[in-house]
Amino acid sequence: MDIFMDMMSDQDTPFVEVVEKCKPNSYYQGLGIHILKQLEDKEHYFHFLQSIVTEYSKLSKEQQKIIKDKMGIVPEQIIKEKIIYKEKNKNKKNKPKLNSYDDY
Repeated sequence: MDIFMDMMSDQDTPFVEVVEKCKPNSYYQGLGIHILKQLEDKEHYFHFLQSIVTEYSKLSKEQQKIIKDKMGIVPEQIIKEKIIYKEKNKNKKNKPKLNSYDDY
């Protein structure tokens, strides 16, 4: 799809939305909300989001962190429990006990 879109000129695209340049950040956030309201199906939202996040790696670490927090993405925590059983050695011979008194 990326190659197809690159081949088309801006005038030939079937999309109505025109993103204006040099607007404040609130304009782009509002545009995103406007587009999201038009997506009624989760499958459409998935493909829209998939096309948007292709530039995610170009964001700063702080911006990536904000997006991860917004999406609820947390590092996967793996909890492993190790249970150790201590067995008494049955083959071990007891040491002889010394008498505490002398018979001499």
